[in-house]
Amino acid sequence: MPTVDLRVFHCASGDNAAGQHVLEETALGQRESMPVWIPGLLEVNALATPLERNLTYRLKQHELNLVLSFLTLTRDGKVSARITDLRAAARHIRGFVTESVGMGMLTAAVRYFYRWNGGHAHLKHFDTLPSHLAGRYRRLGVRPDLLFLDPAESGRRMAGEARARSTKPSPRSTPLKAQLQRLDEILGWSGQHAQHPVTMAWTCLGGAALSVDLFDVEHTHRAPRQPETAGTPGARSSQAPNWWFITAADDTSDPYRNRQMPSAGPLADFSVNASQEVDRLYETAPDGDDSQVLDGQRVRGDWVSADFLGRSTTRLFLGVLPREPSPPLETLLQERRTNEDFLFDPLQVDVFGRLIVAVSLDRRTPPPWPDVAARLT
Repeated sequence: MPTVDLRVFHCASGDNAAGQHVLEETALGQRESMPVWIPGLLEVNALATPLERNLTYRLKQHELNLVLSFLTLTRDGKVSARITDLRAAARHIRGFVTESVGMGMLTAAVRYFYRWNGGHAHLKHFDTLPSHLAGRYRRLGVRPDLLFLDPAESGRRMAGEARARSTKPSPRSTPLKAQLQRLDEILGWSGQHAQHPVTMAWTCLGGAALSVDLFDVEHTHRAPRQPETAGTPGARSSQAPNWWFITAADDTSDPYRNRQMPSAGPLADFSVNASQEVDRLYETAPDGDDSQVLDGQRVRGDWVSADFLGRSTTRLFLGVLPREPSPPLETLLQERRTNEDFLFDPLQVDVFGRLIVAVSLDRRTPPPWPDVAARLT
């Protein structure tokens, strides 16, 4: 089972004398090994589709494979970065890989700690919010990276900030100055949006394993969290929060839910899984094997080895469906994301909209398609 090192800082926030929403105190909670779903680590990058760019299947596959090639598994199952290669890479490549891993670890931490089991339709980037959400958030100034929506479609949501560095994790039991500064900035954004629920994941790639500091924020209008005790590695606390989304029922003065907030500036230069761009991926994808069928649809795509930086037994499959999965399959996939038994599987598969990402962790040849399909049905 692939894991990373996780530390959770519990944070209290409130308003200062000037009416600004700020961090009041932090306390280090549990330290544990966090299981990582490798397809989910690639999820945000898989869904990001640049606008006004003729994106083809091979280009998207190579981007995902580039991120995966800079990662490796230690003998004890820890996910680590090929840090020497990463630091030697060109600045733009180093930045792309580091940012992609940071986004992936934010998503992984939200799935693990907050028990979020949403799919691609419940994950939004603040640069490309759909119209029914975009007007409710300010577009200028500091803002988080990702918006996590409640898959139960209650209207609840939480914002997440991703930060990643190629440095070693801090040995201190208190947050770094840079972490506190960024968290204060995100809390300022939260205060401008009726104490919108926020979290931050700060990932360090320079240690023996990837290390994530998750900042779990409580707001003044929330009931205090019950104390948590450290669990066994890879086991979530039974008291892990389930209140993290906010709704109008929680706060009747919630402005980001009940009125349109001013927007400014054009959309950024990429969308998330835009249908026309995925059509282009499907058109340019290789046909693959005749057996590649899922949900009654022919899946295009093929396998590549994550060997850009040397020999590797890790393999990546990027598949593209002609249409969105059926509602029964979507429901099944959502239920699977809560089943931790799948984390122990050396063949990890998930579906994000029309995209299928499969990672085989220790195999010299690509798995046959029936093995992939069996994990999705």
